[in-house]
Amino acid sequence: MKKKQKILIVALLFCVISVMIGAFVVITPASDPADADADADPASDPGGSVYFTDPDPVASQTPKPEMLPNGVYSLKGGRGGKYCADEGHRIICDRPHVQGWEKFTITKSEQWPGKYSLKGGKTGKWCADEGNRIICNRPHVQGWELFTITKHGNKYALKGGKTGKYCADDVSPGDGTVGVRCNRPARGSWELFTIEPTT
Repeated sequence: MKKKQKILIVALLFCVISVMIGAFVVITPASDPADADADADPASDPGGSVYFTDPDPVASQTPKPEMLPNGVYSLKGGRGGKYCADEGHRIICDRPHVQGWEKFTITKSEQWPGKYSLKGGKTGKWCADEGNRIICNRPHVQGWELFTITKHGNKYALKGGKTGKYCADDVSPGDGTVGVRCNRPARGSWELFTIEPTT
């Protein structure tokens, strides 16, 4: 009986000593999140956490610049690289310099998305696609006075509003007359114009 009592006493003493030693052991976390460097790189997080950042709301709301903002422009034909002029009864691209007749006001249509209207520099009238010529003598914008303009590298292609054909800096093979005509089914070099802002 005495032997069993000794064993119990030793076991109790061992438990008491273990509890006393445990009370003095301080366990600290490997790192305190509150003390973390606010500027630390999330990618270097040793815990392997994955962070997702929202895109910059300001950058995502920045509108794309207009291809051709409303304004005054000069046009250069693709055949000879000369400036185009409003001569009243036609547009012809044979000018070496920009003056009044070589300035066109380009306006993006609010009613028809993707369409533009052109106003000639001679009399300030709207330009119309008549198939065999572009003539700037219209007081209002309707179907024939609306052009589709698309960008190709640093040049632009125009499609007329009458039949939706490409416009070309053209010379007639029959009588040799020149002028811009919107009668092409496909786009080539003569159907590409240089459009630049002017004052």
